[in-house]
Amino acid sequence: MPAIKFVISILFLICLAAFAVLNRGSVPVFYYDLQFLKQSLEVPLVLVVLIPFAMGFVIAWSFMVVNRVKSNAMINKRNRTIASLNEELERFKAHPQIPASVSSQHRD
Repeated sequence: MPAIKFVISILFLICLAAFAVLNRGSVPVFYYDLQFLKQSLEVPLVLVVLIPFAMGFVIAWSFMVVNRVKSNAMINKRNRTIASLNEELERFKAHPQIPASVSSQHRD
């Protein structure tokens, strides 16, 4: 499995390099500065495409990490609950308690 991941990674990097070479041209990127004046910046096309892609990847990855942390916290909480219930069950097995209503019925 690691070999397959490695091959896929290499193929992805080759495609990325080919994309970067084919899109070397500069494009104007317009933005507003702090004084709300329109500014322009010449940036290679590959950066215009890859920077938003990378930002989306990082945002999606951070959501995944948050969900994994929440899941692990929930699993740990449930494991603690299971452990405490098992301890309580063992205590009841060691010292069975007969309710008063049951013991009075057996005396009659």
